[in-house]
Amino acid sequence: MNWLGAVLLALGMFATPAAAQDRPPERPDDIRKQPEAILEDTSSPAAAIFGPPAPPAWWALREADADFAACTQALSGLGTVYSLEQPIADDADRDCGIARPIRVTHILPGLTLDGGAVMRCGTARSLGLWARDFLRPAAALLPGAPTVAGLQLGTTYDCRPRVGTGEARPKLSEHALGNAIDIAAITFDGAGPLTIQPRRDTGDLAEAFQRTVRSAGCLFFTTVLGPGSNAAHGGHLHLDVAARRGGWRLCQ
Repeated sequence: MNWLGAVLLALGMFATPAAAQDRPPERPDDIRKQPEAILEDTSSPAAAIFGPPAPPAWWALREADADFAACTQALSGLGTVYSLEQPIADDADRDCGIARPIRVTHILPGLTLDGGAVMRCGTARSLGLWARDFLRPAAALLPGAPTVAGLQLGTTYDCRPRVGTGEARPKLSEHALGNAIDIAAITFDGAGPLTIQPRRDTGDLAEAFQRTVRSAGCLFFTTVLGPGSNAAHGGHLHLDVAARRGGWRLCQ
């Protein structure tokens, strides 16, 4: 082999690896295909942006087991006659309902709720304490010391908006959550019934009694409305246990 052939042979030996490097390297056998990206559910754009919807208002108010047990124990101490009911949910509005409803027939021994009433336990407890500590003692100061024997009720549980909150975006009534009870009249053993009605400046014992028990209600309920509050409450006392910031209460 002459010197030119030797040079060409040497160049060919170095050219082969260089040509091989121009091609991409072979993929190793142990490299696996990456899984496809998990696609977000686009069936609900709002859910993709804001996350899942909040639980219904009635479920958010569900009592913990310990709290519910303490409440029912308090009712037993008051002598309340009640039964446990199945959870209430309403097709008319997803926020309406009661997670742990009870049906009360006697709020105190010998003090009936006309026809029975379904409500949350906390509502019943407030009603029982008010009746025991103020309603009955106030009645005992009337002539003849009559005993409060019953409460004639208006609305208790009712899936509806709050009166006067507009039609576009009305707020939910506390009745729709089992937090409220309306009292149309108070009945007595030994005296005629007292109907709840405007009694402004009548100056009689009926006005004094109605004003007294109404004012005392705000020690146990966070909302007390009645005659003079607005047109919707001219013929009954509205009592509810709506939760408000800082323990604020609405007594009108």
